[in-house]
Amino acid sequence: MDIKVTLENGNVLKIEKGSTVRELIRKLNIDNLIAIRINGVAVDADYEIDKDVYVNFITTDDRTGRKIYTKGLEYVYITAINELYGPDAVVEMKHSLDKFIYTELSMKRKVDANVVKKIKDKMNEIIAADEPIKNVSVSRKDAYDYSENNGEYEKCLNYTYLTNESVTMYELMDSYNYFYYIMPASTGILKTFDLIYLPPKGILLCSPIRGSVPKYINRDQVLEAFKTYEHQLSGLGVRYSGDLNKLVCEGKMFDFIRTNEILYDDNMHAIAEMVVKNKNIKAVFISGPSSSGKTTTSKKLALYLRAMGMESLVISTDDYFMERVDTPKKPDGSYEYECLEALDVKLFNTQVKNLINKKEVITPTYNFITGEKEYKKKPIVMKDNQILIVEGLHAINEKLNSSIDKKNKLKIYISPFTPIGLDRHNHISTTDLRLLRRMVRDYKTRGYSPTVTLNNWIGMRASEEKFVYPYQSEADIIVNTSLAYEIGVLRTYAEPLLYSISKDSENYEEAIRILNFLKCFINIPSEGVPSTSVLREFIGNSYFE
Repeated sequence: MDIKVTLENGNVLKIEKGSTVRELIRKLNIDNLIAIRINGVAVDADYEIDKDVYVNFITTDDRTGRKIYTKGLEYVYITAINELYGPDAVVEMKHSLDKFIYTELSMKRKVDANVVKKIKDKMNEIIAADEPIKNVSVSRKDAYDYSENNGEYEKCLNYTYLTNESVTMYELMDSYNYFYYIMPASTGILKTFDLIYLPPKGILLCSPIRGSVPKYINRDQVLEAFKTYEHQLSGLGVRYSGDLNKLVCEGKMFDFIRTNEILYDDNMHAIAEMVVKNKNIKAVFISGPSSSGKTTTSKKLALYLRAMGMESLVISTDDYFMERVDTPKKPDGSYEYECLEALDVKLFNTQVKNLINKKEVITPTYNFITGEKEYKKKPIVMKDNQILIVEGLHAINEKLNSSIDKKNKLKIYISPFTPIGLDRHNHISTTDLRLLRRMVRDYKTRGYSPTVTLNNWIGMRASEEKFVYPYQSEADIIVNTSLAYEIGVLRTYAEPLLYSISKDSENYEEAIRILNFLKCFINIPSEGVPSTSVLREFIGNSYFE
């Protein structure tokens, strides 16, 4: 019996009832087609079509398609290593590093450039063979036993805390693995990629952006921030979501929260000590992408400085926006608030220089309703034992503070670099953690729906790529504002918001993707989170509000 498939381009196909999406994709033979939506919902390649449907194309050019491409490439990478070196080789997908995935390979023989070349050649072989990536449903017990036989303790923990009796896994060349996102129908589409060796055992997995692999820019400071926190957490017996869940079930989470807060506060203490000892430093500039915790970090640093006998004056670059009539615009006519030109750089430089030179200044307050700066504050003058702290998206950009001599300023870049993964093959990106923070805060403080946040997030991420990330290298210090326990807390707030996104929303697939990895974390009550925690900046009741 034939059924009717209506394509987004208006064409109509007739296929046999029960045909799979994989078969339909092959029949369509469209360049860059990596997956399809059935009646608006992205489905796996083994989904059987048993009635008339409407089909949308997911290509490697759109957001969902790029995520599917990256996940498929990760699976090919893991499979290639298993094929070459067997169970003695352990590969871990650690975290995002700029536009790349940082991985580490541990095995008996030394990891070197030759090993990386062999892996790349094997990946190309698997891709050229166009191997199918199959979706299989297995019992939770079978999934547990398979992971136990492979020595993957953290996956066993994950299956222990799952409530459903079946697990959806993927099969590639007789290997099985779990990923929290859908996969390509087969490997053949994954032709463009690269591997970059980072001694002693690091390998960067590079997916294409707009058809080509981007150039890698050294991010040693960021990588060190990840590794430092990972080492600290490993000392506490925590590397993956299952380890956190175990602490929750054992009633040890409150102690773990306090330990995490101490680790974060130690950074603030060390920076404050550095500022007090270095008499040349007159201003500290704190920058980072959206939802990195700039407000809490700046105000907490001020408290630590006060404890050491030094007062602080905290100002935000958000009060130095240009008048709205002079604000740059995007090609679509909307205002571009993320670029440096959206700030009154000349006024900022003048006022900061005057403050450091002990001159009287009236700093502005930007009225976001009228789009104008207002001067209603009392005049301020910096005292001899006072330090200026500036926080903002562009705070460490040399163009913003060029009037200040380099010896007189300390530049700090912050971001939540989380080394916690679901398991060794499923990392959690810094971007996803920041998105969760932003979504929860937007809803609590601005009344924004998750759809509004997700829509804004796409444009904001593009702006960060242009106006924030390129200036990481200007930082003197990089501070990790991640708290290993925070996803369990954020889940309580974010999950209902994500479930509110309907199937007909353009953000539905993104909501499902995030919900899938949130399910791997047991909810953690917020009662144990201190009022001075950076997490309170997003969930509310912060001491610094």
